[in-house]
Parts: sequence; C-alpha cells; structure tokens
Amino acid sequence: GAQKPEVKPLVAASGFPPPPPPPPPPPPPVVVAPPVQEQSPQQLQQLQQPKQLQPPPPPLQPLQQPQHQLHQQQQQQQQWVLLPSLAPQQLQQHQWSALHHLQPSMEQQVKQHFEQQWQLQQQEQPSNSCQSAAPVAGVSATVAGKVWELSQEATGCREVQRALEEASTEVRRQLASELHGHVWEALRSPHANFVLQKCVATLEPEALQFIIDEMVLGSAEKAAKSKFGCRVFQRLVERCTSEQVTPLVEAVIEDFAAVVRHPYGNYVVQHILEHAAPEHQRGLAQLVECDVQCLAADTFGSAVVSGALTKAPAEIQLSLARALLREQGLLVLIACGRHGHAAATRALQVLSGAELEEAKRVLLAGESTLGASRFGRLVLQHL
Repeated sequence: GAQKPEVKPLVAASGFPPPPPPPPPPPPPVVVAPPVQEQSPQQLQQLQQPKQLQPPPPPLQPLQQPQHQLHQQQQQQQQWVLLPSLAPQQLQQHQWSALHHLQPSMEQQVKQHFEQQWQLQQQEQPSNSCQSAAPVAGVSATVAGKVWELSQEATGCREVQRALEEASTEVRRQLASELHGHVWEALRSPHANFVLQKCVATLEPEALQFIIDEMVLGSAEKAAKSKFGCRVFQRLVERCTSEQVTPLVEAVIEDFAAVVRHPYGNYVVQHILEHAAPEHQRGLAQLVECDVQCLAADTFGSAVVSGALTKAPAEIQLSLARALLREQGLLVLIACGRHGHAAATRALQVLSGAELEEAKRVLLAGESTLGASRFGRLVLQHL
C-alpha cells in the first residue's frame, strides 16, 4: 500500500522549536473541619447560669517607715509648735527650710499650719507697725550701698525712689548720704535728677543742705539753666528755709538777665516769685519791673511777666500791672504774644478804677493790631 507522509515537527522561522506550554495550576487545599464535640448537660447548665462578680482585692498596706524617719518627723513637728513666737520674716524662712526636708505626705499639713499661724500673727500685731516695717526693710536692703549706681539707670532710679518713699526717717538719711559728691552728676542725669527730687520731697530741710552746698560750689546759676537741674532747684525753693536757699537766689539775681530769658531758667524765676521768702520775692520782682519793657518783647521773658502777674503776691502783681500800663504801647505789645496775652488779661483783673479804664482805652486804641493777632483777639474778648 501507499506509505503515509512523515510529519515533521514545526520549527520557528528562527530555526528553534517553540517553548513548551505552562504547567497546570495546583489544586486548592482541602480544609477539613474539626469534629464537633458534644457538650454534656452539666456544661450547658454552667453556661446558662449568670457569672458572679469577683470581690475587689484588699487595699495595699502602707509601708512602715523606719524608726529613725519617724523620730525625725516628731522632732520637726515639735519645732513647728514654736513657730508662732518667731518674727514674720524668720517664720517664712523657717517654713521653706523645713519643707525642704519633710516627707511629701507632711508637706500639705505644714503649709496649712503655717498659713493659720501667719493669719493669727497678722491679726494680733498692730497694722501700722507690721505692715510698714517689713516691706521697708526689704526695699532699703536691696538699695543700700548701691544708691548712686542704681540712680543712673531708668529702672534703678525707680527702685531708689520707692525706697525713699517707704523708708523711715533714719533710713532715708542713710540712703541720701550715698549721693554725697554726686549732686552735680545727678543734676545732669536724666534719671538721677528724679532721685534728687525725691530726696528733697521726703527728707527734712536740714538733711538737704549737702545738695545746696554742692550746687553753690559748682554753679547755682548753671543749675538753674540746666534741663534737669532746674527741676531740683525748684523743689529746693519749695521745701527749704529762706536761709538755706539764700545762696541759690543770690546766684540767680547776679545772673538775672541770662536766667530770666533762658528756656529752663525762666521757670526757676517764676518759682522764686511764687514760693520763696517775701524778701526774695521783692528783690526779684524789682528786677522784673525794671526790665519789664525788654522782657515783654522776649518769648521766655514775657512768660516770667505773665507768671509773676498770676502767681506772685498781690502787691507784686499790682506793681507789675502798673509798670505795663506806664510804658507806652507795652500793654498792646505783650497782649499779642503767646505767653504775654495772659499777662495783659491778668493786668485787667488786677487794676481797678481809673487805672483799669486807662488800660481798656489803650487796648481799644490798638484794636487793629490786636485783631491781627490770634492771641490779641483773646484779649479783646475781655474788654
């Protein structure tokens, strides 16, 4: 018969046989459930019964402290019995030193005991002695020995001023004595000048003599023209006796022309006319009256004339008002100034009778000049 053709294996174009097919996936694992165990009737009855709560465990017993610790606590409690007899400061120091060594369980009891004893002492002690002496001692203790050093600082000068306010008379003198030899430096300091002013306000006049002596030794007229020194000068005029401030006033009188026209010195002159002794007021008022024509034309000089007509004694006010009226055109001139218009208005209040009518006539004659000035119009409203 005929022969079958031989089947040749397929060959890829590249000449290599094709890759074999992938193997089949493995079969899933067979899970066999565990056999169900049957429960006995007794087990089923136990499961149906409600569970009973377990009682809480007994509390832990505190640890017994050793005998030496108990003995130490007993001694500390005995010491606290003696605390009411201590001073308030000693009591507070003793409290914190004792609290540092006590057990934590005793700390709260000790604090309560201290608060009760402190309240009892505050009630028993007089309010004027207990409340003032203790804080004063604390403030002065932080300032003593460092007054000049602290006075040169913004914060330190406030501490010194507070100490001077709260301290006793003797402590104030001790604090002020640390400024000996530093008065002129303090006069030029923007901070220390306030300490000097506080010394003047709180100390007795005799305790302030060292400030006056150092001012006169340096230059009292320069102090009067100083930005900060003029403040101390004014406080001294207010507080000290006429004998004490005589060297200061004499220095201002000798340099009157410069001091009265100075931006700061004019305030010193006004203060002398208001607060100084009558003899000093009269001596300075005569100088103002003699130079009133030139002072009325000066910005700061007119302020002195206005201040004298407002604050000086009545006889000095009347004398200056007459001097303004006596000089021709002077009343209208000063009425147009920033500081002088108050002097013209005050002159109308001081003068009376024929002198008052003459002053009104002079001002009405210069109505056009006054109407052109902002300050002159204010004076016209009083006519």
